[in-house]
Amino acid sequence: IEIQILKATSTIELHAADMDLDHAQIVPTGGQIYRPSAPPPSATPAQRGARGQEIASSVTPRPGRETMEIKFPNRLVPGNYSLGLKFHANLQHKLRGFYAAQSGNRRYAFTQLEAADARRCFPCFDEPDFKAKFSFSVTARSGFTVISNNPMRHSETNANGTTTWHFTETPKLSTYLCAIGVGELESEEQRHLGTVPVRVWHVPEKAHLAGFALDCAVASLQLLEKYFGIPYPYEKLDLVAVPDFEAGAMENAGAVFFRETLLLLDPDTVTMAEKKRVAEVIAHELAHMWFGNLVTMKWWDDLWLNEAFATWMAFKIIDEWKPEWEMWKNFEPHRAAALGLDALANTHSIYAPVRNATEATENFDAITYEKGASVVRMVEAYLGEKPFQKGVRNYLKEHSESNAEGRDLWKALAKSSGVEVEKIVKAWITQPGFPVVSLTAEEKEGAAGLRVQQDRFLGSPTTKITKASPATWPIPLLVKTPGRGRKATTRALVKRKSEWVPLASGAPVPWFYGNAAEGGFYRPLHDAEGLAALAKDGGPQLEAVERMGLVGHQWALVRAGRAELSSILDLLNRLGNEADFEVLDAIAAPLATLDDQIASAAGDATRAALQSWIRDTWGPAWRELGWTGTQDDSSRLRRGSLLRIVGLLGEDPVIADEASARFDAYLDDATVLDPNLADALVAISARNGDLERFTKLRSSLEFSETPQERRRHQLALADFREPKTIDQCLNMTLTPEVATQDVGFVLMRSLANRVARPKTWNFIRDNWKKLSDRLPPMMASRLVEATASLQTKDYRREVSTFFRANPVPTGARALKIAMERFDIGEELRRRCAADLSSWLEDRS
Repeated sequence: IEIQILKATSTIELHAADMDLDHAQIVPTGGQIYRPSAPPPSATPAQRGARGQEIASSVTPRPGRETMEIKFPNRLVPGNYSLGLKFHANLQHKLRGFYAAQSGNRRYAFTQLEAADARRCFPCFDEPDFKAKFSFSVTARSGFTVISNNPMRHSETNANGTTTWHFTETPKLSTYLCAIGVGELESEEQRHLGTVPVRVWHVPEKAHLAGFALDCAVASLQLLEKYFGIPYPYEKLDLVAVPDFEAGAMENAGAVFFRETLLLLDPDTVTMAEKKRVAEVIAHELAHMWFGNLVTMKWWDDLWLNEAFATWMAFKIIDEWKPEWEMWKNFEPHRAAALGLDALANTHSIYAPVRNATEATENFDAITYEKGASVVRMVEAYLGEKPFQKGVRNYLKEHSESNAEGRDLWKALAKSSGVEVEKIVKAWITQPGFPVVSLTAEEKEGAAGLRVQQDRFLGSPTTKITKASPATWPIPLLVKTPGRGRKATTRALVKRKSEWVPLASGAPVPWFYGNAAEGGFYRPLHDAEGLAALAKDGGPQLEAVERMGLVGHQWALVRAGRAELSSILDLLNRLGNEADFEVLDAIAAPLATLDDQIASAAGDATRAALQSWIRDTWGPAWRELGWTGTQDDSSRLRRGSLLRIVGLLGEDPVIADEASARFDAYLDDATVLDPNLADALVAISARNGDLERFTKLRSSLEFSETPQERRRHQLALADFREPKTIDQCLNMTLTPEVATQDVGFVLMRSLANRVARPKTWNFIRDNWKKLSDRLPPMMASRLVEATASLQTKDYRREVSTFFRANPVPTGARALKIAMERFDIGEELRRRCAADLSSWLEDRS
């Protein structure tokens, strides 16, 4: 390691964890450390070493800091040095650092170094602002493929049946962006972006699944280069499908690693949702090559600079590549997840002070990614696309191969736009939460307008916040009204708690909607009269993404105690003929909670009445489309959404019987079924299946032809309801039959199964030592958060007691969120169970 010592010292501390340091020596660059005629008496011959060389006298591990302190016998004067280290370690087994993975009988080794696990791969200064150039050499079995950030310079065959691969030197990188992959990997087709080779690597026999990823990667790179005005900054691009990987993907410079499900697709069986998701993830990781890699945050409290921008950029460029996909509709569920999390007392600000790597890991969530992306989107809309793009380009050029902070981006945007950007974004970035915006029609001096008031939105009437809440946010308000062109949207920057805003139309309007195109990170609250007019007259004129937003906002307002339960039920009842599949998916979210939490608490009769209403409301549309047909893509996608609503939530017995009849044929040949029906068909069949069907589905895992099919079947094993099937599914998570990356997902799916919940919690509690040895840190936190689905007060006490006695290192906030969601659910059931029963009785 080439280092510069700024102040005389005899001690160097660097990051190293789960390894042993065998030897350390330091040599000055172009000179000796000491020039006295004789070395000090305290120095042994071994310590004196060769001319100008100091050998460490002691190495002291600091486990609490994940560092090693290397002490030299003499003080090192300021200057440049070469620090040589020899160390040894075993491959990790929790998908972090340099870890072992397996696919069938083939063994692999891969790195995953973000946030702070480079220290588990090699000793280093493992913080993002210590950028350096890296030269890797890797020795492995001859015949393997070895991938790293840069192209291979040369290789040499060794006498013991191994080969050593030497790679060219990288540009300056933070340690978490380094990458090594080793094993039997294949790549058939290669494309080029100018002179840059682009390849997709995978385990053998999966070449036919790589075509879409290659197309998407090349298209994304071309659009990113065009947007940023800077050529792709690395010498190659390898996209690697890793058979066992914790994250969705990782933006290692020049060698991006992915879960197989998020890179490899079969064009004959892929669903549209899977295709969009893969495209989004690829574009997100490639956006990082500029925003995150070329320019990196100085410290983890500005993680959002990387992740929010890449999230926003992914949707923007895929929308440009495939405009027919309407990607901003796809963004809406992501924004909804961020709104839900940010309504909790235990949320955090986008810019979150971080003291250590553990706290950094906790911030890889919907606030950092999706709320951050929503704020970026608001700022772009407010400044205009061109000034925003110019500012981004200037920011990247100024900080290329270096580090930056959020204020550096705001300065660049202010310079390009002439707007004091930081004054607008500061509240959104540095304060937790978001506003609810109440809108009421109000004339002022004969002019039509709206009275706009804002308060912090909290997810439940019982939610309490300990810190003072900000009184206001500067809100780029967008209000949709009847008409076309500029007069159809009223725009205003609302800064005060209460303001009057004139309508762009200049005249009274029959209806208005308070978040046009869902461009704002806030919830609009219409009064009863305004909501009734919107539902009656405005609904057909709202865009699909606005109808998605309207459903989500109204349901959130009900949960928060700001609207009656009947308001969301009446709204959903009007959407029985909804034609857009993504709106139908948005409708399914409140229906699922009504079924699982509120109706179940109200009793069997209410739950049966709710399911009957679901079948009556959306069943006719399902029956019109049916299981088969040659409908256009829109109809096929709508059919899949309707099957989930009517078959899973409505528990339609006719659909259940037909699903069971089609199940075996589907297992034999997945192409006999419309891919958009596969998830729902397998889940319905599992829910109504016995041990024989469970065994058949379990056996199919070994022969799954695509990563998506294996994931679908594996998760569906957690949907079975017979006791023996539940036990077998849970026990699988302790064995290699369920890959390390999937253990948490199977357990969370089982917690979502209302019949399996008690057994699942008992299993987690009784086997926690074994599970925690398998679960990667972020997945363990997500599992803690998912325990809120247990719902009851007794389980709340159990979960709290257990995880306080057995804390998850990265799960402190997750446990607080789980406790808060237990409380929110309890209040919601108490307040709404009787109302739901009454509303259903009135319509029967």
